[in-house]
Amino acid sequence: MKTLIISAFLCLSATILSAQEIMELDATELTYAPYNSSISQSGDSFTYKVSERFNGQFAEDPIAFMDAHFDIQKVINAAEDKNYDSYLVTFKSNNGYMRADFDGEGKLIKTHQNFKNVILPLALRKDMHNTYKGWTLVKTKYNAKTKGDLLVKALYRVKLENGNQRQNLKIDARDQGIGVVVN
Repeated sequence: MKTLIISAFLCLSATILSAQEIMELDATELTYAPYNSSISQSGDSFTYKVSERFNGQFAEDPIAFMDAHFDIQKVINAAEDKNYDSYLVTFKSNNGYMRADFDGEGKLIKTHQNFKNVILPLALRKDMHNTYKGWTLVKTKYNAKTKGDLLVKALYRVKLENGNQRQNLKIDARDQGIGVVVN
């Protein structure tokens, strides 16, 4: 019995020691794959089809997404012979759009954003859950306007249902005060 325990201990320690070998891995190569995009033109208006990595990525912060994935200077250089005074670029995604108006040099003048089925901010969801217990969130819309990068108007439209009762809410996204709209 003593021999069996000693031989089992030796086999086990040999197995553990052989598992501690250092294995050298081959080098990996990382590449950057930019978003695939398609731009169509009609006069001085351009339409940019947004490719999102996950649903709602564009709607979370459309201006930041535009800054990161769109270069207006490339559009201006491509249309250099046309000499436009301004450029209207519409960014379309699966759940909405943003229209951005640029001047002739490429400076952002204003935007108009319209998205449906957006995810409300966490604090607003908690507040609505506490205020409207028993109600079901049916539909959400988000509309916003900016002057340059400054947010001028931001409004959530929320539709709630509780059995046969329906309620529409307009929520100012800038201060998140809830106001009820009469149907």
